[in-house]
Amino acid sequence: MVVPEKNTKIRVILLTSDSEICGAERILLSVLRHIDRERFQPSLVTLFGPGDLCREVEAMGIPAMNLRLKEDFFLSGLRRWWNFVNEFQPHLLLSVLIHSNLLGRATVFLRPDIAMLSGISTVYTIEGYGYLYAWLERLTHPLDTLYIVNSELGMEKVVNVIGLPTGKLELVHNGIETDVFPDHAPEIRAGVRREFGFEDDHVVVGIVAQLRPAKRHDILIRAAAQLADRFPTLRLLIVGTGENERKMMDFAHSEGIAARTVFTGYRPDARKLLQGMDIFALPSIVEGEPVSLMEAMDAGLPIAAAAAGGIPEIVEHGVSGLLSVPGDLAGFIHILETLLSNATLRQTYGRQARERVRRRFSAKRMSEEFQECCLRCARELNLVKE
Repeated sequence: MVVPEKNTKIRVILLTSDSEICGAERILLSVLRHIDRERFQPSLVTLFGPGDLCREVEAMGIPAMNLRLKEDFFLSGLRRWWNFVNEFQPHLLLSVLIHSNLLGRATVFLRPDIAMLSGISTVYTIEGYGYLYAWLERLTHPLDTLYIVNSELGMEKVVNVIGLPTGKLELVHNGIETDVFPDHAPEIRAGVRREFGFEDDHVVVGIVAQLRPAKRHDILIRAAAQLADRFPTLRLLIVGTGENERKMMDFAHSEGIAARTVFTGYRPDARKLLQGMDIFALPSIVEGEPVSLMEAMDAGLPIAAAAAGGIPEIVEHGVSGLLSVPGDLAGFIHILETLLSNATLRQTYGRQARERVRRRFSAKRMSEEFQECCLRCARELNLVKE
């Protein structure tokens, strides 16, 4: 086993599945921005591409590589990975998401001198997780030194669904950068609304999320359609791309709300687009601790969301927003109607949402807790001398 001297930096590879920057990838970027470079020597590897994540990381002066496992011959990508591991000689692997967890565990099986920190960012049922992946996690998690979850419900689920022992679990709530935009940026707001043709009196309900079934964009679209007559200034701004994009565009047409709905596709400046919204909606049925929700709260937006996964740990119902039962269309219509009806309530919830996320969900706090997990692994495997 390679044991660094007391003053030697701990080499850690952050391993993730996707190169496109969405929620989990923004978490990794925040961890790397705040990591202690005096103590850690980080690098990043992604399994699939294309995307901007590696370029963003390299701009910080941190080595990054996309294995291109889908684009190239699979074994060629694995060879690149093995060569990178042997060249970088990590003490720790820190992976997030299912595929990267499995690759990381296969690596430490062959290289038991490397410590393994796995994580999952979403709260799943056994059906939502998928029986194959659930059993693969159950079979391979003994190779983990630690397992990181980002919500209290997530911790409960990985014990009950995957069968992880509680002694290996660490809870690290997600966090975001909170100094990206000023609290009041009327020129940015006006520019966003102008880009999409929104008038000053329009009440823009927005969502930033991948268009996939678990996000339940259909509930938002149907709710807006049913409220359209009562609220003629209601508009939808749907930011993101994914497998359901075309289907949701067609659904908006069939519901008669297409003329009031803008689909932006993937936007690297998604966080800026929050400045043009009045309400942030997230009717998901499967979630962890969504980064876009925290960013919306930091933008001072009131929240209308389903109480899925770790969302109730972020949004206080009746304080920073309103929550409904996941999958309940009538309940979601009710909370959205409540916010649409009351501009004063929107302002109050928005202000309290910003205060809460800045007090409890900072990127600096999150990165420090990730680093503590890395140090715990290093200590348990005698990789560092105190």
